[in-house]
Amino acid sequence: MVSCLDHWRYDIRYQHTGRRQLSIDGGSGSESVTNMKRTVQYSRGQVRYTGKLDRAAFTAWCQSPDGWSVLKPLIAETRFSLFGRKRAAQRGLWQQLKLTTQATSVVGALQHHVDSHFARLSRIAYARDLPMLGISLRRLIAVPRLFANSVTDRQLDSALQKEPVFASANRREPLRHWFVRALISHIEAATLAAKPTPKKPIPAGSEWIIVGVNNTFEWRIPLQGPAWPGHYYLLELTNMPITRAVRKDVAKAIAQMEASLPGLSRVDRNEILRQAGVSLEKLAAKAG
Repeated sequence: MVSCLDHWRYDIRYQHTGRRQLSIDGGSGSESVTNMKRTVQYSRGQVRYTGKLDRAAFTAWCQSPDGWSVLKPLIAETRFSLFGRKRAAQRGLWQQLKLTTQATSVVGALQHHVDSHFARLSRIAYARDLPMLGISLRRLIAVPRLFANSVTDRQLDSALQKEPVFASANRREPLRHWFVRALISHIEAATLAAKPTPKKPIPAGSEWIIVGVNNTFEWRIPLQGPAWPGHYYLLELTNMPITRAVRKDVAKAIAQMEASLPGLSRVDRNEILRQAGVSLEKLAAKAG
């Protein structure tokens, strides 16, 4: 069995840096995503894959070194075009991308991955040494987003490899990586847009709910790859109802954690991630 922590092992590498300002309602980390056409949206209590793509974001990516590495062989294969071979190659790639990501089978598969992203949080919540407070025999846990994002990144990358427009055999790996990272960013943006609270939570599996989001807390600075800052506040579900008094206590606990977490040193943050990763590997091994 391939451990769901494969990406966590190499992602947890750091450089020293200053702290960023925290915001439970979101922050600048996803601002560029929330201003784009959303491939993932929160609607009627569910985070949904829409299949909508942002043409401007794709065009910007095409101007990057990664985009050029994909376009260059396509341009060489393109015959004369009245508007230029580069433009024709880019337009053709865009059409392929749209046809693939809006195909019924792919839409269904990507929705499954979006659902799995949130269900996965219920397992990550059991990791060792994650920040926690107790409220009325329930646990409130800060779950770093990088854990769920890393697994979603790996699983989406593997699933999309089968599609010709994303296949490495067709030299499309940079396009696949761009789409996967964009999709994860849109999942984060959709969660922020939902503004989960103790009164209006988002389900995270059958035993936990998301009751808050921090979008900026700097758990680590990677030497490569996305930083994926922030965390979800997960509240444990029990047989007891969540009363108004409980919701108030949860809101106070979130505020308390928001105030205390910035005091963690870089060493403390590294150790929390390390211990959580090790314990999750053990849980994955038992499950397998």
